[in-house]
Amino acid sequence: MKIYPAVYSVRNDLVELIVPDFPGMLIEGKTLVEATEKAEKLITSQLKMPEPSDMKNTHLVEGEHMIMLPINEYSGKNTKRIRRNVTIPQYLNDWAKQSGINVSQVLTEALDQKFKTTV
Repeated sequence: MKIYPAVYSVRNDLVELIVPDFPGMLIEGKTLVEATEKAEKLITSQLKMPEPSDMKNTHLVEGEHMIMLPINEYSGKNTKRIRRNVTIPQYLNDWAKQSGINVSQVLTEALDQKFKTTV
């Protein structure tokens, strides 16, 4: 997870949100929640996510406020399923078959959990 500083202000009954680490990115929403949700979708769609800048380097003018946006790098990523060969011990394969366990599902859940705890 990366946490980006963002600057928002309210203009003409719309929330305008700027994330300085993504030059040119201006998000508008009816509410701050809507604007931050749009920002998260837009940020996670980027091919490369830079390291967050230090919020001390963010300068505000009158009417602007800073918030921090926690972004899970992998939300919104391609979830297309692919075939992958793996090698497991025979006894685990036999046990999984007898128990009706979907090995692909278990592997997917384990990898997802592993990445959530290490990112």
